[in-house]
Amino acid sequence: MIIFENATKKYGDHTVLDRVNCEIGGGEFVSVVGPSGAGKTTFVNLLTGAIHPTEGKVSVDNYQINQLDEISRALYLRKVGVIFQDYKLLPKKTVFENIAFALEVCGDASSLIRKRTDEVIEIVGLTHRRNAFPANLSGGECQRTALARALVHEPALIIGDEPTGNLDPQSGEEIINLLLDVNKAGATVILATHDRDTVNRIQKRVIRIENGKLISDLKSGGYHHEPESMAD
Repeated sequence: MIIFENATKKYGDHTVLDRVNCEIGGGEFVSVVGPSGAGKTTFVNLLTGAIHPTEGKVSVDNYQINQLDEISRALYLRKVGVIFQDYKLLPKKTVFENIAFALEVCGDASSLIRKRTDEVIEIVGLTHRRNAFPANLSGGECQRTALARALVHEPALIIGDEPTGNLDPQSGEEIINLLLDVNKAGATVILATHDRDTVNRIQKRVIRIENGKLISDLKSGGYHHEPESMAD
């Protein structure tokens, strides 16, 4: 269970997220939408613990994110997979090495690292590209590598911050389909996106944020009535 309780984030006198209250249950797929500067990325960053709320609190299961120290946050993040618009791959490591590195830094046994890395490479359809470097991958292949890295710890929560923003429509659809598969397998998925067509195709819960406020929370059916541009 994810709970935002009067979550507010301010930078000086500027409020970027204003008293947000919502609950997201385990196994849900939720799209977070809104225009540029609405507060979508702040919403995501509060979930990962990259920033803390100025007021209120954010909790995920037994973790109150704004009270985590560095060690506790590292343990929490092992239960969370995050994918970004710009992939954040290590350029001098292959597909296999980028994914395996997420387990290596946790000190896992080499046999487990090989087994789990092979499994997620197969899940995202990159077995034939396992020895390729990021510079030789397409954008879609880079994002599938990033998704595999996010999945390697078998997280209960996957967070995507504009994961299709740099991709062509076909590659973006492939990533969304993989996220839907992950969700069907039981993981909670939070997708911050500006792509209205993607949101409507998913047909899942949609939270809309505007000027830092949560202005609508549609439980299902996509978002068909959009008064302003969702584009960032």
